Amino acid sequence: MLLQTTTIVFLLAMVFLFRISPGKIRKYVLLIGSVAFIYSEGGVSGLAVLAVITLMTWLVGLAMGNAHDSKTVLMTVSIAVLALILFGWKYVPWMMGRFGNGENSMGALAAMPIGLSFYTFQAISYIADLYMGRLVEPEKNPFKFALYMMWFPKWMSGPIERAGEFFEQIEASSRAKIFDLDRFIRCMSYLVWGLFMKLVIADRLGVVVDAVYADMASCGFLTMMLASVLYTIQIYCDFAGYTNSMIGISGLFGIELTQNFRTPYLAQSTTEFWRRWHISLSNFLKDYIYIPLGGNRKGEGRKMINTLVVFIVCGLWHGAGLSFMVWGLLHGLFNICAGLCKKAKLKFAIQGISGQVITFCLVSFAWIFFRANGLTEALRFVGGMIPGVNGMAPLAGMAVADKMMLGISTMEWWVAVLAVALMVVMDVHAWMKKSVLPEVVAVEWGDVARSVFIVVIALVVLVFGKYGSGEAIRSFMYMSF
Repeated sequence: MLLQTTTIVFLLAMVFLFRISPGKIRKYVLLIGSVAFIYSEGGVSGLAVLAVITLMTWLVGLAMGNAHDSKTVLMTVSIAVLALILFGWKYVPWMMGRFGNGENSMGALAAMPIGLSFYTFQAISYIADLYMGRLVEPEKNPFKFALYMMWFPKWMSGPIERAGEFFEQIEASSRAKIFDLDRFIRCMSYLVWGLFMKLVIADRLGVVVDAVYADMASCGFLTMMLASVLYTIQIYCDFAGYTNSMIGISGLFGIELTQNFRTPYLAQSTTEFWRRWHISLSNFLKDYIYIPLGGNRKGEGRKMINTLVVFIVCGLWHGAGLSFMVWGLLHGLFNICAGLCKKAKLKFAIQGISGQVITFCLVSFAWIFFRANGLTEALRFVGGMIPGVNGMAPLAGMAVADKMMLGISTMEWWVAVLAVALMVVMDVHAWMKKSVLPEVVAVEWGDVARSVFIVVIALVVLVFGKYGSGEAIRSFMYMSF
């Protein structure tokens, strides 16, 4: 999704049509709007792939509802097909390029449809829930099921919604008031804070991170360390900014999306980090991979193996290449070590401020393998952060030239520093309240404080957001996963 005038016009038109529509037909209005949006953003091929997967999943669900002895076979075959579609699209082009003459051999297949990773996992969760009895019966209305798969705020980058909860949200939207002031304020809190994270912080820091990765040979080890920390902040603000914005937009239609982030960088261990980061994916991996493998019920050794398997799958899901596998493996090892620290009474490493600092450093280090264009570049970056290995002056690359430093001006640096500082303060405030900032603003703040917050943050986004003026508009990072 690109933040353009056409997007705003589309949203306003959708809200207007939704509000004037009778409750019984609202789901169809939302489906038609979602199909139109997917067509405009993903093209005919993107819409066709999603439609085929949606139809196949719906038919498999109906068949499972009528099956008895063949239920296991249907579940196994359909999930295998979905997994092959997803991982085939991700890894066949990569393998052809790595091990064969894949420059032109894969053609259009190499361009993976937007959102494929997310709606494929949704389809798998639907079939698995039917098999395990979490869903009593399959959804018989094809249009209602299609809305579950195609709802445009979550189509590109999630959250990965569970069918049972989402079907309830669809029914709730049919009863939503024409205008609900409390809901509107809550939605605006999510939307303006999400746009602040994305446009003011993530897109500004992205320029710096890109500059360092593009010229690592000229950067000192402190510059490289700074870039690593800035990417850690960038990816959080980009992805959480997307989620907050989509929660706000979806809420305007009476559909509540799953909260996907809960101040993850204040986690005191990597185990807790994954309870706070990309929550819908973490729950998916736990419920459909970790627990079926045996979870922690079959001894400590088996638990470690299961943990590694889950995080390797997590890495494979995010992208093709050895660097993603290493990223997943690192998080698997971090989680195993967190468990061992708990048993060895090394609780300082997984509790309190020391645990938060250690966790942030570990997560930041792992993000290097996520950001780099391949394992070789990641290892070069890691080497560049080591004094002695990196022969450049510690702050090489940071020198100001023509009032620009690592791609942005001095004023831009001040905006970035102040915006990040504000975000940290707000995250700590929300963490202390055991919530997320938009919820705290909407529920716990007074009318005056809430109104000032929404207006001021909206003005900051309009004035300091990175868009327009001939600059390329950065799409959300998780669109490519």
